[in-house]
Amino acid sequence: MTTENSQGRERWSSYSGFIFASIGSAVGIGNIWRFPYIVGTNGGGAFLVTYLIVVFSFGLAFMILELAVGRYHKTSVVSALQRIRKRFRLIGFVMVGVTLAIVSYYMVVLGWIISYFAITILDLNLSFDQFTGSMYPVVAFLAIVGLNYFVIRSGIKNGVEKLSKYGVLLLIAIIIPLTVIGLTLPGAEPGIEFYLTPDYSKAFLPEVWSVAIGQAFFSLSVGMGVLVTYGSYLQEERRSVLKSSLIIIVADILIAFMAGLMIFSMVFASEMDPAHGTSLVFRVMPAIFSNIEYGMFAAALFFLLLFLAGITSSISMFQMPVSALEDAFKLDRNRATLVITIAALAAGIPSALSYSSVDLKIFETAVFDLVDRWFGTYGIALAAALFTVAVTWFMDRKQLMEQINAHSPVRFPGWTLSVVRFALPALIIATVLSQILQL
Repeated sequence: MTTENSQGRERWSSYSGFIFASIGSAVGIGNIWRFPYIVGTNGGGAFLVTYLIVVFSFGLAFMILELAVGRYHKTSVVSALQRIRKRFRLIGFVMVGVTLAIVSYYMVVLGWIISYFAITILDLNLSFDQFTGSMYPVVAFLAIVGLNYFVIRSGIKNGVEKLSKYGVLLLIAIIIPLTVIGLTLPGAEPGIEFYLTPDYSKAFLPEVWSVAIGQAFFSLSVGMGVLVTYGSYLQEERRSVLKSSLIIIVADILIAFMAGLMIFSMVFASEMDPAHGTSLVFRVMPAIFSNIEYGMFAAALFFLLLFLAGITSSISMFQMPVSALEDAFKLDRNRATLVITIAALAAGIPSALSYSSVDLKIFETAVFDLVDRWFGTYGIALAAALFTVAVTWFMDRKQLMEQINAHSPVRFPGWTLSVVRFALPALIIATVLSQILQL
C-alpha cells in the first residue's frame, strides 16, 4: 500500500528488469579500475575482508533504506522526502543537484572510454596526452550526453531496462574471457599475489576503513537517491528489499573481484607499475595490450567492458533527476529529459574542457578535478547524511519497518533502526573528515 495513488506511473516490465537495472547502476567504471587499485594498495586480501564487512553492513543498510522508501512512496526522492516532511523537499533537491553534478563529469570519462574504443578499433597512434590536448574529449562528451538523452527519453521499460539488461549480460560475457586471458599470461602469479595476499598491518587502520566506506558509496550507487527512484518503479510484488539488496551487492562484488584478477594479472605479467590511478586505464593498459597476442582485440573488449559498466551507471544517474522533475513538477518525460540534458551539458562542458586543448582550470586545478572532489567526495556524503537523518529520524517508524520486513526471510527488530539512525550519519561524517585530513 502506498501513501498516494500512483496509478499511471511507469513500472519495470519484470522483477528481473529491476534487478538488471540496479546491478547496472551499481557496477560502474570504479569497479573495473578503482577497486583493484585500492585493494592492492590497502592490504590486499585483508582489505577485501574489510570491504566485505563495510558492504554487508553500511552498504546493505543504506541500500535497504533507499529501496524501502522508494517502494513505499512510489515516487522519486524529492517527492518522497516531501511526504515525510514538507521542508525535506530541499534535501531532495540537494541530492538531485549532487547527482547531476556527478553524472556531468562521469559522462566526460565515458567520452574518453568510447574514444579509446574507437582509437583501438581504428588502430590509431594517439596517446592519452595527445587525445586530451585536442577537442576530441568535448566531442565525445556531447555524444555520450546524446546517448543518455535518447535512452532516458525512451522510458523505463524500453530505454533504461533494455539497455541495462543487455549491457550487464554483455559485460559479464566480456569480463570472464578477459579475466581468463589475464590469469593465463606468463608472469601473472605475482599480480594475483599482490592483489590477494593479506597485509593485516593495514586491516585496522582508520584510513583503510575510510577508503572502504568511500568505495562502497560509489560501487553500490547509494547516497544519490538512484535506488529510491528505481525502487519507486517496482510493482506490488512479494519481493523482499533485503533479498533484492543482497542480489545487487553480490553481483557488484563478484564483478569487481574479477576485474581485480584481470587487471593485476595483466599489469604484473607485463612488468608494469601497479601504482596507478586513472592513468592505469588510458596509459598503462594500452601499453600492456600492445605486448600480448591478439592485443588489439583484447584492448577493444576491455574498453567496451569499461563503456558498458559506465553507461548503465550514467543512465541511472541521469534517470534520477528526470524522475524527480516528473514527480515534483508533473512534467512529461520528454520535457523533463530535455531540461536535465541541457543542465547536464551546462554542468559538464567545463569538466570536458579541463582535459582538452582549452585546459580549463580554476586556481591552477582542472575543473574536472574540482567537481570530482567537491561533489563526488563531499557532496555525495552530505546528501547521504541528510537523507539518512530525514528517513530514519522522521519517517513513520512503523511504516518504514513494515516496508523493510515485508516478505523478508529475516525480520529486523525495531532496535536495528535506532542503531542505523546513529551509525550511518556518524560513519559518513567520519569518512569525510578522514578524507579532508589526508589532503
